[in-house]
Amino acid sequence: MNLPLPNPASPSLGGFLTRLVGTRRRLKHFRKWKPVTGKPRESEIGQPFVSVMLITYNHERYIRKALDSILMQEHDFCIEINVIDDASTDSTQEIVREYNERYPDIVHCYFNTMNVGHIATQLNTIRGFQTLRGRYFAILEGDDYWTDPAKLAKQVAFLENNADFVACAHQTLKVFDDHSQPPEHFLPFKSFKRDVAKMYDLISMGGVFHLSSIVYRNVFYFSPPPCLYDPYSCEVTINMLYGMFGKFYCFGDYMSAYRVHDGGVFSGRSQERHWRFHLFGFGRFALYMGPRYWYMFARAVRGFSRYVLLAPSRTREVTGLSLGSWILFSTHFVVAAIICFCCFPYRLFLFFLKNCQRDNLSFVRHPVIYILRLGLSVQRGAIRMLPDSLIHRILDVEAHYPRWRVARHAVRDWILGKNSDLK
Repeated sequence: MNLPLPNPASPSLGGFLTRLVGTRRRLKHFRKWKPVTGKPRESEIGQPFVSVMLITYNHERYIRKALDSILMQEHDFCIEINVIDDASTDSTQEIVREYNERYPDIVHCYFNTMNVGHIATQLNTIRGFQTLRGRYFAILEGDDYWTDPAKLAKQVAFLENNADFVACAHQTLKVFDDHSQPPEHFLPFKSFKRDVAKMYDLISMGGVFHLSSIVYRNVFYFSPPPCLYDPYSCEVTINMLYGMFGKFYCFGDYMSAYRVHDGGVFSGRSQERHWRFHLFGFGRFALYMGPRYWYMFARAVRGFSRYVLLAPSRTREVTGLSLGSWILFSTHFVVAAIICFCCFPYRLFLFFLKNCQRDNLSFVRHPVIYILRLGLSVQRGAIRMLPDSLIHRILDVEAHYPRWRVARHAVRDWILGKNSDLK
């Protein structure tokens, strides 16, 4: 069996400081990265246009459906499927070899000689990143599958026509393997009601996309940053990292399925363990990504900690938190709130100054508008710090007295101007 690239060895986890230094150096190298669109470059001729990383371990019951869901894709470009198997002890490797014999130019087998998932599942992901040759890539786990034959074509076409987006996602169904519950919308944190996600949406988990739903631009090719094999790396943190290079777009269609079963890495974890995992991931990736994003991370940790601390009042999720978790999230909430409070005046000043410069507005020439816009910026910043319950009450009052809302909008429009994106 000839592989297009050598079978990469699993990297050593190493220490956190080693990963931190390596990540900062790698990201510095990509500061001026620009996306490639249009016809293949000379270096891309003969290479797949889209690479699919398929990660497996003891998935003999599911791997055929995963592979078939990729092979059924309708496309006019070349694809490759790189199967990263973590030394499965069942018949998964035999099934993959069968597909490799049938589709030798598409299905490639990258098998571990020994299991590394017990150390960190991220070691398999980083091996997969080192095999990606395409301009775009997607990631699928062996127990999940795609449901729409046009999925890849739609997402690739969008990215080809929109250079300011680094990834394209869609909605995902959560399917229960034991049929104990009907399929439901995959939504681990909260609803994302827009079709575009920017950096803060990704950091705050305001926009959460399942890994099976995303097609990314191949920014790093064969040398991904070491932070991707951090023990707290997952699809959320991968999206944060790629958010440094552009926006995410989300189609409203359901085009993949996430399977819940007892053998899944995350399926068997308690909700409390999930929350602790994400909290530690915030801290690690705030350091990996640098000071530019620390204020966003502080706001995200504050909101996430508050969400978890209030979880017992939402009986659907947990009945109570352990003492250790309560102390952990309370401490993070207080520290993050202090950071946000201290940084707020500085961030507000930069926000206000940036938009005044954009509109060519000066205090000498337009003192009244200048002061009014400053007041509007303060109001907007203060609203962000209000509890959600209080904001909902204010909106309910405005719903009963619509003239108040009309008047407020009229004043805002007069201050900002009709074409301002600050509305």
